[in-house]
Amino acid sequence: MEIGKRIQCLRREKKLTQEQLASALGVTSAAVSKWETNAAMPDVTMLCPLARMLGITVDELLDFRPALEQEEINALLEDRRKLFEEKRLEEAGASCEALLREYPSDLRLKCAAAGLYVMYLSASTEEKWIKAQLERAVALLEQSRESGDLELSASARSMLVSLYVMQEEMDKALAILDEEPKVKIDTEMARANILLRKGELDEAEKLYQTGLWSSVRNVTMYLVGLHHVALRQEDGARALERLEQAMEVERVLRVDELDGGAGSLRLLRAEVLCQEGRLDEAMEDLTGYVEGNLARWAKMSRGDEIRSAFYDKLNVRASGISTAYLARNLRTVLEQGESAGLLGDREDFRALLARLAELEAQ
Repeated sequence: MEIGKRIQCLRREKKLTQEQLASALGVTSAAVSKWETNAAMPDVTMLCPLARMLGITVDELLDFRPALEQEEINALLEDRRKLFEEKRLEEAGASCEALLREYPSDLRLKCAAAGLYVMYLSASTEEKWIKAQLERAVALLEQSRESGDLELSASARSMLVSLYVMQEEMDKALAILDEEPKVKIDTEMARANILLRKGELDEAEKLYQTGLWSSVRNVTMYLVGLHHVALRQEDGARALERLEQAMEVERVLRVDELDGGAGSLRLLRAEVLCQEGRLDEAMEDLTGYVEGNLARWAKMSRGDEIRSAFYDKLNVRASGISTAYLARNLRTVLEQGESAGLLGDREDFRALLARLAELEAQ
């Protein structure tokens, strides 16, 4: 609410006329009228007496807050996200930076803004712009990692590791990892066990499900890492085996029902299948990768939560990315992927790209 509207509402709540408020403060009723219509601001010397008359603090009068609540951050960044979606990149960046200047000490806001910058790196193909976005995100995260909020600090460090790897600054990424405790207590498992003993079954079950989901995702990522090692060793058969093991782990423990990780695994498998000359199978995986992502986003765009009967205490909420932006990213992945060189002349491959282009244009 603008300060003028706030003054007007509070004055009316106190059942004061403009003339009465003006008389108490030693100003004219015309001055009060200008405040309430935002034609003028109260003088600094008027703020304390005005706040006292209205029964609030000066901070409340000015709507001053050193930091925002997470829900407020999400709402404010949603407007900026839409600008990125519409490719109004300069406007989006300027708007984000204006918000950061308004709350210069809000580390949670800085971390969230960095996440937004990273999310929309593919909004432009201009290398200079992408580099600037990355550098700004890194700068914001470097500040956020100093937060006394352990969860926020850990999130910032995790993102920083990924960004430094993207920038080929491996030593910086390793330095952050070296800061982490070498021995960790699984506090969530211990908490779940305690809650189980106390008979708080719902909370215990949620923690067990969360830990299982996280552990399975870690196993999957280790297998993907072994897949990449095998590729560098030019052992296509072993690389394919590691991916299929990862997909089987996700299938058996039903992680793919919740976060769709198997889609990315199909993309990786398609690349290996192409190298092995199994083009029909590769095309089937690419189609499954695209269709799975589109179906998932369609459900989330309707406001539906992604749920699993196996992980019934957990859910995945929408990221805010539009179907058009998702289609653009999927098309870019297919066109720039290693599979494109071998599948580019196929009619089904071109049809898949055409479908994505059509969704992007909507």
